[in-house]
Amino acid sequence: MPNRWLTGSMVYLGLMEVYPYYLVIRMSRFTGAHSSVPWDRLLHAKPWLLPLAWIIERAISTPSTHHAHHGIYINDGVTHYNGNYGNMLFIWDMIFRTGHIVRKYPKNFGIENLQESSW
Repeated sequence: MPNRWLTGSMVYLGLMEVYPYYLVIRMSRFTGAHSSVPWDRLLHAKPWLLPLAWIIERAISTPSTHHAHHGIYINDGVTHYNGNYGNMLFIWDMIFRTGHIVRKYPKNFGIENLQESSW
């Protein structure tokens, strides 16, 4: 988790005045990726925004890319739980070729073939 390493390094190096700004950006991105509000659909709705959407969805995690990571059925054409790991910077998924951009949302979330637990 590079974000945690960066945070620890910032605190260790005495960059506490930068940390609040970093924290706001970090939590905004984390919330944006896990949001149930499909704000990235606005980028795909207008043809003139598609170039911007192309850049954004490869740089940061959008709800559609990160929700694909949490989908339950790999055969639904959307789910990609063996990738789309980034909840802040999707560019890491693009660099390591674990990214899958679908612009759709899975219907169900969870873990496929997970056995019931009695606890």
